[in-house]
Amino acid sequence: MIIIRGGVELKCMLNDVEKCELIKSMSDKLNGYQICVENSLQEISALNVKYEKRVNELSTIINIFEYINMVTDYKNLFTIINDMLIGVLGASSSTIFSHKDGRYNVKASSLPRQALIKMKTIRDILVKNYSSNKETFILTETELKESFHEETTKSAVAVPLIGKEGLMGIIYLEHTKENYFQPEIKRYLNTLAIAIRLALENARLYSKLEEMALIDGLTGLYNRMFFNKEIQNCMENYKKFNVPFVLVILDLDHFKKVNDTYGHVCGDMVLQKISDLVKLEIRRDDFVFRYGGEEFAIIFRNTKDMEVIKLRLEAVRQRIEETVIDYQGKPVSVTCSFGAVCCTLIDKMDNVDMIVKKADEALYEAKRSGRNKICIAV
Repeated sequence: MIIIRGGVELKCMLNDVEKCELIKSMSDKLNGYQICVENSLQEISALNVKYEKRVNELSTIINIFEYINMVTDYKNLFTIINDMLIGVLGASSSTIFSHKDGRYNVKASSLPRQALIKMKTIRDILVKNYSSNKETFILTETELKESFHEETTKSAVAVPLIGKEGLMGIIYLEHTKENYFQPEIKRYLNTLAIAIRLALENARLYSKLEEMALIDGLTGLYNRMFFNKEIQNCMENYKKFNVPFVLVILDLDHFKKVNDTYGHVCGDMVLQKISDLVKLEIRRDDFVFRYGGEEFAIIFRNTKDMEVIKLRLEAVRQRIEETVIDYQGKPVSVTCSFGAVCCTLIDKMDNVDMIVKKADEALYEAKRSGRNKICIAV
């Protein structure tokens, strides 16, 4: 061994004991370094696994968000999300409650219809006890037994969907395996809930915009664009499945005189009032349209009973005839003429134009024969 001291080399010989101690010391240090490196590698490996898991989670959420944002049908979106959650999370069942008009209703569920009865109880408890939660919460087997009286469900998780105006819905996932939903899933579901909430808000907005495009701004009735779409659907259902329908076109008599005498503001009031009167006399499944100007159309779906239709139209005709609108202290009243045709009157090879033409001809006959009448195409 050579030692440098004061610039002078000193040779020092070590005995065997000293050599052993030196080697042992160096070996211990080397082992310490090796253990430190191995621990660091294990920590790095664990971080990599954790990082890869989070990347996969985010990638899944992004893919889900992109997919569900392509769906513009607001009603079907709930079912699509519900099915997707079961596939991604492996839950035994999934149910989505949506908030509307102060109530939470089932919008989609993987459970059979008879099993949905229990969801009313679960919904009420979730809303009562957990609606203030803004993050995902896990329900243990004990909670499920004591609060929900659930025996088959061993683990559950509830995911609140928080919108701009508060709680807009709750996703409720169940599993028959105890402790299936672990605490680490909460972060993932909280992030997923944001993506789902944004998708639902976008779809709801799109649905409203689409509906506005099909609604007449003055009367609140469906417009001519929607009429063209719906009459085509009815015609196809009649041809393929023999589902009947009746088309009615009605027109206000001498409406130009109302505009010329009282002005267009009064004319608009008359159109709005007539729209309300017509809507009162039709079934929920039927449609009323503002066909154009002072013309309206009605589609009575899934019927071919012209006697019943005629009675309904007569009720509308009388109600319109008897209604008096007060405009600036002046009484204003109108009458209406009707033309009706049943789809069975035309050949199934005919198109939409043919049945509209038949209704128009019946309306023209009502006008020609004195107005304020109902004519049925034969």
